[in-house]
Amino acid sequence: MSRFLFYLILVNMLANIIALTPRVLVAGNDNGTILSLILVLPVIIIVSYIIISLFRHFPGQGLPEILKTYTPKWIATPVLLFFSVCWYFAGLISLIIYTSIIIRFVTPDMHISIILLTFVLVITYGILMTPRGIFYLTEIIFLIIVPFIAFILIKGYSNFYFQWDYVRVAIMHINHLPDYAAFSSSLYISIGIANLVIFNRFFTKLKKPTWKGMALLTAICTFLLLSTYFIPVGLGGFDSLDNVLYPWIMTSDSMRMKYGVIERILFFFIGAFLVLAVVSITMLWHVSLQLLSGAVQFKRFKWKRYNLTTPFFIVCFWAIAMYEIATISLDGLYRSFRIFDEYFLPVIVFLLIGCLLLAKKGAASKWRESEK
Repeated sequence: MSRFLFYLILVNMLANIIALTPRVLVAGNDNGTILSLILVLPVIIIVSYIIISLFRHFPGQGLPEILKTYTPKWIATPVLLFFSVCWYFAGLISLIIYTSIIIRFVTPDMHISIILLTFVLVITYGILMTPRGIFYLTEIIFLIIVPFIAFILIKGYSNFYFQWDYVRVAIMHINHLPDYAAFSSSLYISIGIANLVIFNRFFTKLKKPTWKGMALLTAICTFLLLSTYFIPVGLGGFDSLDNVLYPWIMTSDSMRMKYGVIERILFFFIGAFLVLAVVSITMLWHVSLQLLSGAVQFKRFKWKRYNLTTPFFIVCFWAIAMYEIATISLDGLYRSFRIFDEYFLPVIVFLLIGCLLLAKKGAASKWRESEK
């Protein structure tokens, strides 16, 4: 199983550890979070296996090429537009979350436009790269950042103030029915493999997932999902996390590096996850831009010989982002996050698998016709 497939899944998962998913999990602590985490793991593995297996039939092709070749246009165009909007808003939610974290915990006096401009310069450069370039950039960042994140997770479990009794109390709620919000939020952070809709262009010989690869993926997802929930609970307890929007930020601020250059882990923690978030948003918006360009092209919208469709879409991306960041409240952000996870995510998963099955059937029909 290619290491780049792991990057697609793990970057999305790690970038959301300090976002709003822990808040959703803690909020459902006595309503079935534990059972939701147990149930979502096989779903993640099965969905990842199905998506990888289906994309193997279309080597080197993204979803725009697949749908345009093997499905009717009246299906291809609306589906590409819908996916493009979904991927854009997934990236937008992450962008707003990290912008609010920077303002609240790192630079409260900095104007929001300066923070947004910084994101604009970095992410715009990233989304114009090729899938190969994004993968190699991700690999470099991954090798630098992940050891530090692993250190923080280990330090969390080994912290003197970590109370296993809180974890045991959380596990005792296993007899409650699953909480749909916790289930869908956990599924969202683990569904990075869906980025294959564009990044499959990189894989000209995508291999079938092996049992070793899927076992490793299961182990990593299990550890990260449980850590996302148990470390904040173990260090903070349920009462202190009741009204906290970002439980992991408070958790990291309770850790110290006694012999470190900077004692508080918080600043390293936010910096590391901020880098991963930029990579995650770059992937999401790169996918969104490519899907949108695959569905809509203004052929006469040119300056000299250069088609301005893509720059126009990028300007629209940032205009919407600036408006949303300036107007949305934290409550509105949390509700938007919940709505996306609970309503849009299941539609995305079923629609993607359905489209790939339809395209596979269309490809088989074309092959049989060519044989006659």
